[in-house]
Amino acid sequence: MIKVMIVDDEPKLREGLRSLIPWEKLGYTVVATAANGLQALEKYHTFYPELIVADIRMPGMDGLEMISELRKEGSESHVLILSGHADFEYAKRAIGYRIDGYLLKPVDEDEMIVCLEQLHETIEQEQRFSDWNEEEPARNRETLLRALMQPTLEEELEEENLSRHVDALGLDQGNYEVILIELRNTAGANDEDLRGIKTVMEQHFSNHPNASFFTLSQYLGILMKDPDQSASKREELYKGLSAVIEQKGCDFIAVTGGVVPRPEMAGESFNSARELLRRSFFFKKGIIISTDPSGFLMEMKEKTEEDQETESRLLLAVETGSLSAIRPIVQTICAELISAGSDELRMKETFVRLLSTVLARLEPTYPEIRIYAAEHSPPIGELYQSYYLTDLQDQAVSFLEEIAGQMTSGRGNEIKKITEIINRRYNENLKLETLSELFCYNSAYLGKMFKNTTGEYFNTYVDKVRIEKAKEFLTQGMKVYEVAEKVGYMNPDYFNAKFRKYVGISPTSYRKSI
Repeated sequence: MIKVMIVDDEPKLREGLRSLIPWEKLGYTVVATAANGLQALEKYHTFYPELIVADIRMPGMDGLEMISELRKEGSESHVLILSGHADFEYAKRAIGYRIDGYLLKPVDEDEMIVCLEQLHETIEQEQRFSDWNEEEPARNRETLLRALMQPTLEEELEEENLSRHVDALGLDQGNYEVILIELRNTAGANDEDLRGIKTVMEQHFSNHPNASFFTLSQYLGILMKDPDQSASKREELYKGLSAVIEQKGCDFIAVTGGVVPRPEMAGESFNSARELLRRSFFFKKGIIISTDPSGFLMEMKEKTEEDQETESRLLLAVETGSLSAIRPIVQTICAELISAGSDELRMKETFVRLLSTVLARLEPTYPEIRIYAAEHSPPIGELYQSYYLTDLQDQAVSFLEEIAGQMTSGRGNEIKKITEIINRRYNENLKLETLSELFCYNSAYLGKMFKNTTGEYFNTYVDKVRIEKAKEFLTQGMKVYEVAEKVGYMNPDYFNAKFRKYVGISPTSYRKSI
């Protein structure tokens, strides 16, 4: 049974979780409860639970501070976060502490049971890998391969020790390469399936004259002599791995650490492969990942002034119901983040914030979005559990398209929609060209439609809305430079000129005349 500790400052919730969830039936046993992080740390060192279910906000030491302390101690316990506060800052911090789930209070019993079932499979898989490594007789072939992949410091300093491993394994001199495989999405696989994967791969590569199979930590590995690095052979190898692994209900990621000139250097290829696995998020799916730039998901791009408005364009696309524009804008945001050197965590944090922001910006204005938001929240869990950037994009696009689908825009009411947007977002850098793209119109044609309907050119209409808003703020006693910035003019002198044009006097004179 997997040991569980429940941490929450509300006694009713602690006992409710303990009694309502069928822990024993799901393969868990609750060994302890705690009212705050400090109590939890004390009990952790007594019971060493494999799963911690913790609230975020608690007196004394909150849930995230507790998890931070445990991670500093090297704890690998799995963590399921509960929170009544669905805001970005908590989610962002939680992601950094390697949590396994993020559920909002009040906890939905069925949702939590599904989460616990998936976690049970993950924890069991970790134990299986550990068991596999402990089962092997000392100094057998696989043990020697592991020693070659991860030599001790003494062995690295004295290459004769590595040469003895090579001789014992019967490895000829030549070029060698390590391919590492990490199993993922194993929730649908049982113990027999996972053992079956290992057994079939052992059997397959035992008959291969230039390949040796091994397991090390959570990885499956292949040491290949004189590997054929052609695209066709790589594809053939990947398909072969898929045939073995995916039929057992698992997904996987395969990477190559590159070729080294001698078998004694296999550890270098192993370490390169392991490092590449950590960055696999940014590579294409369905390939053996290597340092070849062609496998990278998208090219770096130079940052331009227009890129700074990409997030604003995304909000516009959703607000106008422009479904076809959402995915390209999301891809542009990803390219910008990669160009800025963002890592996997930063990418996930950004999209958690983006989805939350879009929903928060639209909800107060649109009744249909308020109804939708009451039943749907951003897919925080799915975002930070994405294995690939493409998965992250798909999750984000799907959610944004759902929101956009709630909007009532359509042919015939574009001008009304545009004027509503201007009156709400007058302080932003709204452009007719951007709106034309989103509504799938030629900008000149949309400009004529706007002039015929409103009697004003687009830019003039925006200026007049801004000036009317500025008059309201001046009436409230705000300073001229504050008003200028608040209505979207970054240059106070330019604001003064516009104000004089439409009002006939300066902003200062207008405020004095009130």
